[in-house]
Amino acid sequence: MIRFNLNGEWIEDGNIDPMCTILNYLRTQMAQTDVKEGCAAGDCGACTVMLASLDNGQLSFYTVNACIALMAHLHNRYIFTAQGIAQQSLHPAQQAMIDFHGSQCGFCTPGIVMSLATLYQQRLQQGIDLNIVPSDHDIHAALSGNLCRCTGYQPIVSAARHMGDYPKRDCAEQVQAAAVVEFDPNAGVSREPLQQSASSQLFMPQTEAELIALLQQYPTAQLWAGGTDLGLAITQQFKTMACVIVLGRVQGLSSIEIQNKQMSLGALCSYSDVEQELTTRVPSLAELVQRIGSRQIRNLGTLGGNIANASPIGDMPPAFLALGAEVEINGIYGLHTIALEQFFTGYKQTQLRAGEYISRIIFNLPQENDHIFLWKISKRHDDDISAVMFALKLSIENETIIAAKLALGGMAATPIRAYHVESGLIGQPVNLATFKQAGSLLEQDCSPMSDVRASASYRLQVGKNLLLRAALELTRGTVQAEVAS
Repeated sequence: MIRFNLNGEWIEDGNIDPMCTILNYLRTQMAQTDVKEGCAAGDCGACTVMLASLDNGQLSFYTVNACIALMAHLHNRYIFTAQGIAQQSLHPAQQAMIDFHGSQCGFCTPGIVMSLATLYQQRLQQGIDLNIVPSDHDIHAALSGNLCRCTGYQPIVSAARHMGDYPKRDCAEQVQAAAVVEFDPNAGVSREPLQQSASSQLFMPQTEAELIALLQQYPTAQLWAGGTDLGLAITQQFKTMACVIVLGRVQGLSSIEIQNKQMSLGALCSYSDVEQELTTRVPSLAELVQRIGSRQIRNLGTLGGNIANASPIGDMPPAFLALGAEVEINGIYGLHTIALEQFFTGYKQTQLRAGEYISRIIFNLPQENDHIFLWKISKRHDDDISAVMFALKLSIENETIIAAKLALGGMAATPIRAYHVESGLIGQPVNLATFKQAGSLLEQDCSPMSDVRASASYRLQVGKNLLLRAALELTRGTVQAEVAS
């Protein structure tokens, strides 16, 4: 039985197929046809909806791509669509889009409206004066997952800047009117499926003990974290998964811990969850996180899911490899830790056994002599996949490189460490000649393939060029050591 609040009305439904996405349910069962399907891959943003969850008495509003999010994600949460935010009058985001001519064909408009409405609501929740115009950065970040082929975006950006010109609209009041309910995560929890059909069943454990018990019973179950990649198997390959265990509500797997100059990130931390903490602790990693997908994707996608997915073009694995991270693994065989560089065994293959899951990612925070360079090369700045992901960590004393870790994505069947390049850097002075010579060793570490994103020769040249860029930034003094605070 799934229980959720749609635009102020509580709904309970015990007949939802486990493979049903939010988009499919809204359109076919609730006649919410303003939620559009554009790509069915989380790329275009036409299906964007605003969700709210109540945690420790605080409402949090965020956007997701309804096309790749399972209905299970809505359980005990609030959802708003473009129809729902227009009550007696239009929402400021909607009125501004009209007044500033932000819509032409209109297909993408509901998703854009929901991204703007969420930006508006988040500013309201933060106590920001709505008469203060949002920064261009905040506007672009909110809209980074919404594609529009008609307007050229400037009218949409103008609408975003003027939302505060209209009478205030607080969607939290709709939640209050619907009777806010803070759910006991342990209430009614059992090992019975949350959803079930003739061909599939879905479980949503609340504790690691319950998760492990389910894995003992269903060791080959499909583990679903954020689903930002796995969701495509349903929407584009039309697969049915016989047994799914949704991890999103497991207590403790979304915590962030700092101890003894070490950071431990729960595997279920979303990218959005870690942005603020990383900005303080590892600024370069925070900047990389902001390049991953769109805001909608970062709200769903998880660190552990990105690693377990084992994609050779995943953005976070090279960064964590360069940081010397370990992954904590739990499951039916007990708790153990493995170095991330030993975790990937082949294309989309890892050390994880059936009945196991990643519980945490652990790495040492940068120290005074550490310099970190994380660069993602892609055709678009936002919402795009890497052609090359470059991650370099250097420890420098007295203008000499005493330690180096270079990790690369998009260069092999797995994320890799470039050990030959590292050997060419260690013990050498910080100058262009050192980095150029080390770069000449890159072919010994990888033989990239050519594909639609880049040729093999381009990828190799980019890797060498980025090494030189790191040298230039170091020798010109344009980069400071990243020191954990």
